[in-house]
Amino acid sequence: MSNWKKLFKSKASGDEHPPSSRASADYGSDDQRAGNENNNRSSGSYGQNYSREASKTPVDGQATFSESRKTLASSDLSKISSGVNKLNLGDENKEPVLITKNLENTDPVIENDDEPSTSAGSSYSVSLSQQNSSNRMKPGLLTVKVYSSKDLEIPVPLRINKQILSKLASLGQHVNEEELNEKIDALNESLDEAANTNLSYYLPSTLRINSSAEPNKNVIAQYNLVYAIIEVENSSERISSVGNTIAHTKFNSVTTFDVTSPNNAILTIQIYIRIPGSLLESNKQEDHLIGSIMCKLSDLNRNSFDNLRPVRLLNHQWINLKNPYTDDDLIGSLNVTLDFKPLTKESKPLSIDDFDLLKVIGKGSFGKVMQVRKKDTGKIYALKSIRKAHIVNKMEVTHTLAEKFVLSRVNSPFIVPLKFAFQSSEKLYLVLSFINGGELFYHLQKARRFPLIRAKFYICELLSAIETLHSMNIVYRDLKPENILLDYQGHIALCDFGLCKINMKLDQKTNTFCGTPEYLAPELLLNKGYTRVVDFWTLGVLLYEMLTSLPPFYDEDVSIMYKKILEDPLIFPSDMDSVTKDLISKLLNRDPAQRLGYHGVSEIKSHQFFKDIDWVKLTNKGYIPPYKPQVKNSLDISNISSEFTDERPMDSVVDDFLSESVQKQFGGWTYVGSFGGSAN
Repeated sequence: MSNWKKLFKSKASGDEHPPSSRASADYGSDDQRAGNENNNRSSGSYGQNYSREASKTPVDGQATFSESRKTLASSDLSKISSGVNKLNLGDENKEPVLITKNLENTDPVIENDDEPSTSAGSSYSVSLSQQNSSNRMKPGLLTVKVYSSKDLEIPVPLRINKQILSKLASLGQHVNEEELNEKIDALNESLDEAANTNLSYYLPSTLRINSSAEPNKNVIAQYNLVYAIIEVENSSERISSVGNTIAHTKFNSVTTFDVTSPNNAILTIQIYIRIPGSLLESNKQEDHLIGSIMCKLSDLNRNSFDNLRPVRLLNHQWINLKNPYTDDDLIGSLNVTLDFKPLTKESKPLSIDDFDLLKVIGKGSFGKVMQVRKKDTGKIYALKSIRKAHIVNKMEVTHTLAEKFVLSRVNSPFIVPLKFAFQSSEKLYLVLSFINGGELFYHLQKARRFPLIRAKFYICELLSAIETLHSMNIVYRDLKPENILLDYQGHIALCDFGLCKINMKLDQKTNTFCGTPEYLAPELLLNKGYTRVVDFWTLGVLLYEMLTSLPPFYDEDVSIMYKKILEDPLIFPSDMDSVTKDLISKLLNRDPAQRLGYHGVSEIKSHQFFKDIDWVKLTNKGYIPPYKPQVKNSLDISNISSEFTDERPMDSVVDDFLSESVQKQFGGWTYVGSFGGSAN
C-alpha cells in the first residue's frame, strides 16, 4: 500500500461556487417505458429515490465535524503531567453497542507476549493471488478472531518526553508500570527522531482515565490508542485494544461476517494508532495506519473440504503486517484465527424479522432505506424496501429487476455489493453493505473543489468500477457525486443502478433518454442513439466538476445548459495543468467515435494522466486515500442528513393486492450469495 500523495504535487482550482443539486431523469425506455415522457427520478444513496433538495447544504454541525471531535492533545496531557489523574473525554469517546465478543476468558492469547505461540506455525505473509483457488466455497459465515499483535512499530517519529511517557504508563491497562518506567528512564532524549518509532514498546495501547466532568466524581473509562478495522465484502467492523503495550497490543475480540461471494471475497485487517498530540510536532492528535493484512479467502482454503461443513482457514496464525508506506517492509504481525461455516439448504430463508431496524437513512415514493443490524451476526447493513404495487404501477419492474441483477453479479471493490435479497407478498427487499463515509456530493459541497491528488484518486477508482461494468456489458448512465459514497477509509463505492442498461455490447446503441441534465452527453441530447462511451463523457464532466466546483457547461436554465453542452467551447481555469486539460478534453469530445475510451477502458488508462498508477494495486485498494472521512464505527450516521435519521425506523404495513401473474415477475428475486467465482 502506498501513500497516494507521493504520486502528485500539483493542485487544480477554479471559481468558488457551491455545487447545485441534481435530479436524475428517465424519460421512457427501450421497451415498456417508451410511453412515459416525463417520469422524473430523483436519485440518492443506495439507489433510493428521494428529493435531493434537503441535501443541498450540510446538516448543522457537519461542516465542523472534525473540529468537534475530542482529542488527546497537548493541553490535556499537560494536565496529566501536572498531576491531574484524569482526562475528560466527554461522550464523544463512548462506543455505541457493537456485537463483538471478548475472547479474554474463552479463547485467550498466551500471557507472555515476548514468546508468542507457534503451535500453528511461525509468522508468514499472505498476499492476493491472481487466480482463483480450485476449491469452490459456498456462501456462509466467516468468524474472525484477533488475539494480539507482535512487534508493531509506530509509523511516524515521536517527540521523547519522559514526563508524559511516564504518566501514560501509569494510566496503562494491563501493563507492567514498573518495567515501563525503567525503560523510559533509560531513554536518551537526544536520540535521532527516526529512531523514536520504537516507542511502541514504551507506550500502553489502552488507557484508563477518569471521564467525569465533575472534579470529585471518579468514572473510569477506557481510551484506546490502538484499534483495528476488519473488512470483508465492504462490510467493516472496528475492534479496539484491551491492554498491553502498543508493540504487543492485546485485542481478544471475535466478530462474524456474512460472506455472499466467498470465492471473490477479500479479508482486510488494518491496524491504526491514535497518537497523543503531545508526542507529535503538530501538537494535534493524529490517527495513523500502522500496517495491513489483505488476503483472499479462497487462497486460504488450501485443502479440499466438504462444502457442507465448517472449516478452520487459519488457526492461531501469526500473519505479517505490511508497511503501508513502503509496500515491502514488514511492520509487525497479528495473531488470528479464521473459521468459515457454509450455508446449507436447510438454512432458514431470510425475512424482515431477521433484522433490527436502527435508523432511516433515505426515503422515497417506492419505499425507504434503513440502517439495520442482522440479528445473528450483528453486522450493520442498509436495507432498501420497495413496494411492489408502486413499481408495477410506475412501470419500474424491469429497472428494479435489472438493478438487483447487476448488484448480485458485479464484483468490484468500488461498487456497493448486494448481500441479500428477499421479498414478502407486498414488498421487495435489498440488503446492501452500509457505507457511511457520506456521499461525494456532500464532501464536494464542503470542500468546494478538490486538489488534483484527491480528484485523481476518485477518478481512478471510478474508472475501475466502470471497467468492471463494461466488461459485463453494463452501461451505468448516471455517474454523479450523489451516486458515489465514501467508505470509512475514503475509498469510493458506486451505488444506484436503477438507470443502468444491461446486455449492451461494445458497439451496440440504445435510445433511452435518461440521466442527470448536467451530465448528459451530446449524442443523447441529439437523440441519435448512444453507446457505452456515454459513461466516459460523464467521467470527464465529474473530473472537471471536482477540480473547479461546477460541471463545465452548467446553467440554471436547463434548455440553455443543453445548448451549451452541444455548442459551447470547453473553458479551463488558467492554473489547470496541461495533462489534466488534455484528458478532460478527450473525454468530452462531442464525437462519440473520437472520444477517449471508444476502443475500451484501456485507452483511457494509457493516457499520460494515469502514468503513475499501478492498476492491480489500485484494484486491491493498495493506495492510501488522500482523505479519510470522520467515521467512528459501523453504526456512525453522522454523515447522513437528520431529515431521515430523526424518523422512526419501521417496516410499514401495506395492503396491496397483486395478482398471481404479477407476483411471478418477482420469482427470481431471492439472493443469498453466489457459488461461482466469476462476476460474469
